[in-house]
Amino acid sequence: MLTSPHRSGRRGARALAAVLTTALVVCLLSLAGLTRAHAAPGDGSVSDPHLVYVGRWDTSSGTTAVAHWAGAYVQTSFTGTTVQVKARDAVNLHVSVDGGPDVFHAGVRGTVNLTPRPLAPGTHALRITYRSGDTVFQGLVLDAGARTVAPGAAPGLIEFVGDSITAGALTDRLALDSYAWKTGERLGMRHTRIARAGYCLVARSGCTGLSGQFFRTASTGAVDWDFSRYRASAVVVNLGTNDIGHGVTGAAFQAAYTAFLRDVRAKYPDATLFAVRTLKKRYVAETRAAVAARNGAGDSRVRYVDTSGWLTDGADYEDGNGHPNEAGHTKFADRLAPVIGAALNGTASASVRAAAPGQPGDPNIKFVGRWDTTTSSTAYTPYWAGAYYRVGFTGRTVQLKQRGTIDFWARIDDGPVRFYDDVKGTVNLTPAALSPGRHTLQVNYQVVAGSYRGDAVFQGLVLDSGATTFAPPAPTKLVEFVGDSITVGTTSSQNARTAYGWLIGERLGTEHTQIAQGGACLVAATDGCVGLERQYTKLNPNAATPDWDAARYRADAVVINLGTNDAGHGVSSAQFQAACSSLLRKVRAAHPGAWIFALETFRGRFVPQTEAAVRGAVAGGDSRVSFVDTTGWLGSGDLTDSVHPNDQGHRAIADRLAPVVAARIGV
Repeated sequence: MLTSPHRSGRRGARALAAVLTTALVVCLLSLAGLTRAHAAPGDGSVSDPHLVYVGRWDTSSGTTAVAHWAGAYVQTSFTGTTVQVKARDAVNLHVSVDGGPDVFHAGVRGTVNLTPRPLAPGTHALRITYRSGDTVFQGLVLDAGARTVAPGAAPGLIEFVGDSITAGALTDRLALDSYAWKTGERLGMRHTRIARAGYCLVARSGCTGLSGQFFRTASTGAVDWDFSRYRASAVVVNLGTNDIGHGVTGAAFQAAYTAFLRDVRAKYPDATLFAVRTLKKRYVAETRAAVAARNGAGDSRVRYVDTSGWLTDGADYEDGNGHPNEAGHTKFADRLAPVIGAALNGTASASVRAAAPGQPGDPNIKFVGRWDTTTSSTAYTPYWAGAYYRVGFTGRTVQLKQRGTIDFWARIDDGPVRFYDDVKGTVNLTPAALSPGRHTLQVNYQVVAGSYRGDAVFQGLVLDSGATTFAPPAPTKLVEFVGDSITVGTTSSQNARTAYGWLIGERLGTEHTQIAQGGACLVAATDGCVGLERQYTKLNPNAATPDWDAARYRADAVVINLGTNDAGHGVSSAQFQAACSSLLRKVRAAHPGAWIFALETFRGRFVPQTEAAVRGAVAGGDSRVSFVDTTGWLGSGDLTDSVHPNDQGHRAIADRLAPVVAARIGV
């Protein structure tokens, strides 16, 4: 029995669209001023959705993309062995291929060959950075039959607001040598610079004021920027150096700074804002006061950054006007990155680790499941069953650092899954070197439970010299499976990997977690049976604390399969129903938008009580809860004993349950 709401389609709208001719559509769009050049994904044109524009770009024409402000860049991946970029006018740009160094192309125009030496066949990463604003990108030229591929998106974005210092003035590479660029790269985050030489905070006596111009598309002009194009995780403001020369009083500066922080908050409700003390120590008290005013207004995520002692006069500057040299910008980033990292990640060390590809804290490594990433900065521990991590890497080899003996499974690219039995130390995952290029790695550890006590920790990867990591494409949805040894996959050939939860996640193309433990009950029994109604909210199934931070991920669906073990531990029907209702409430609190499925246990235990708990949740206003009748899903040939499914049995469950989940979450 599966409760399902009525769904209505849009047949009328689709039928109308079907009879409209292409010419009519174009005509209507043109009249509305909305015509765009729509590109086929993968063709490298300006409108190709596989191109990621970072910064304030005007892509409205569909045939040219104009980069506004300094240091804007475009990212993608591509197949084939060569790539060229089309530039309308002479331009200076830097190009990085496969995470390599940024190669400078000076004053180039037309169709520019970015790979004079062809690459190895495969998929490659590309980043094109424009040194100055108001430059034009007109698309890519690829090999015959080649195409672009959506690049892995770095988590989060930092926006830096400032003047010539933030723009990297007087350094060799300008924006690419600035502390802003270096900080963003060090933290493994996307980054923008809304900065221009000579700009002030307050518009006064000919000085452009960023308190107003920040909200515009370009460094000049009055066209408003569409802030829905991206959302910043952090905004770093470094302004005030130039205002002193334009007669801005302390009171006027403080008032403008306070209002600016308020207005930035309105555009970025979730960002942490950092107000940096200028290197020339101008308007220090006023900057502090502006931060205090915003804090006093209830905005706790505005912080003052004291830069005292960060740079040394003379040695770290290009001139006497406060412009750092390249070493100075590096020192600035060395000090600023931990400050931002501490605010965004919870510890300062996390931001430092972010600069070390393949190590714990590398933001390009996606940890799926409940991992302890805070107890140790050098060893991340997965709890519960079926946790895994995924990362992209360049180069030809990869090794995994393991502290103690463990069993694990690893898969590189789309190759076969390989089992590593009782290994420790530095484990070579590529005894035969890979082809040069970009690769992906996924690793999951044997479930540490019962008699198996392996050392399941992640201590980092060893990559080739000069290689780096990247964030591979990742599913946008996640399904969580809550249960006991059946959900763990006990007695199946690869444990969690061959359990129905893992199989369904892979089949639906979603991330998946198994919040399950062998022998667990729903109710914490007096004889010691672990009760998942209590432990569901925990990081560790066998510890009272700490609680799991539910904000670390949000599930789109949660499948609960509990009750098989409770019957053997003296749990009464009334206790079970009350605990089931409580667990449904806890799951809803953790995952407000998820569809929750309560399964009938395959042995038919506590079925009326499970149904009653679901009915109670629905009656209480939670319409996204269903009871799933599993009668007849498993036969005698699907079990290794009277309880646990074998590989065939888990596949049979996945065959029946996957369509049920897919129908609810739209995959």
